[in-house]
Amino acid sequence: MAKAEPIRDTRQVRAIMDALENDQTKIGKRRYLLFMTGIFTGRRVSDIVRLRVRDVRGRDRYTFTEKKTGKRAEIWFPRKLKAAYAELLAGMDDNDWVFPSDKKDRRTGKARHITTRTAYNYMREVKALGGFDEDESISTHTMRKTFGYHYYRQYKDIGTLMSLFNHSEAGTTLIYIGIASDERKAVARKVDSMYDGDD
Repeated sequence: MAKAEPIRDTRQVRAIMDALENDQTKIGKRRYLLFMTGIFTGRRVSDIVRLRVRDVRGRDRYTFTEKKTGKRAEIWFPRKLKAAYAELLAGMDDNDWVFPSDKKDRRTGKARHITTRTAYNYMREVKALGGFDEDESISTHTMRKTFGYHYYRQYKDIGTLMSLFNHSEAGTTLIYIGIASDERKAVARKVDSMYDGDD
């Protein structure tokens, strides 16, 4: 399977957000919030699915322990994401999951959050909405990479992204968010023009 790539075209990102926002079913709202949370925070889906309403409602940030690394981290919530939470989580209890599963925990009978597998399935549906080519790889990492790609393109702030992604080298981050791939493509275009003209 090909490595997941960021969504490089901001028009495509906006089209996906619009399509997800217009789906007013229960699952549609979950997909919309998941996508918004992923592309606005750059956090791993394994941390996103564990959010409770009390972690996000009316808050600017949330401090947590990353599931993958065990390191302390923060999520800062941009204005648009806070507005989406306020609208779509209205009426939910503070203890509810932001992304509740329709299934109960077998052992305890309590509500549980969606799994990362379910989040992956949501992203497969996003692929269908986004008009991607069949060979383009879209997964839950796409949200995180899309955040990093557009943040870097706009601000060129690799240090902040390295810190957010827990990368120790800038090159690792540039490869992860797809910038290195873009630069290799640009080299090919430049080489074409190197041999134009007279000697």
